[in-house]
Amino acid sequence: MEFSFSKGRKALWEALTSQGLAVWLIGLETAVLLVGSVIMAQNREVTGAMSGGPPLFLWLTSGPLVLTWWLWAAILVLALLAINTICCSVESVRRKKGGLVTLLAPQVIHAGFLLILVAHLMSTLGASKLTGELPEGALARLPSGFDLFLAKVESGTRPNAEVELLSQGIVLKRGALAPNHPVFFRGYGFYLQDVTMQPFPAAVIEVSLEPGAPWALLGAVFFTAGAVLLALLKTRQE
Repeated sequence: MEFSFSKGRKALWEALTSQGLAVWLIGLETAVLLVGSVIMAQNREVTGAMSGGPPLFLWLTSGPLVLTWWLWAAILVLALLAINTICCSVESVRRKKGGLVTLLAPQVIHAGFLLILVAHLMSTLGASKLTGELPEGALARLPSGFDLFLAKVESGTRPNAEVELLSQGIVLKRGALAPNHPVFFRGYGFYLQDVTMQPFPAAVIEVSLEPGAPWALLGAVFFTAGAVLLALLKTRQE
């Protein structure tokens, strides 16, 4: 019995560290997302939940399973892919084949991939996006605990909107919104979508929270650095 248990555990470990498993999981994830894209195209409810509003996880736990099953499947496959990535890294370090740089390059890529997964998980749990039209001189109360005041709107070749972020009447930050020029405060991003002067000066402003954004950027840096390092090593070997 002990021999059979050890043999089964070894077989499981070999399966978890298999590159073939990674290929199959990536293919399965692609297939699930393709099905999901069809579901999104046919159901505006899914498109709206994916593009903004409250955290996606809240919609997943309360939405109809007939519309959300593919997202749960995608999360499950990604979780298995993360386990496969960690196991492959452990096995690679355990074998210690090649020099230090050769050993570390794939692990840097794996770390970048895992950081990107963590970033998406954080955004799924805590990201939000609100968009609305705010008249000049008006105040919008945000669920973040501070208020947004639109002080001035200007149109023309470079439209902009001067805003103030307040808490209990105290100005926390002032800034000018313009196309491709957002204002950031306490993890929130404020983006100018449009400006109108008729029938009254107003601005369409998007308030976005992406807690996973810094981790996604760090993951992308790790992934790119590891890929470049691995490519240089392969070039030298050839």
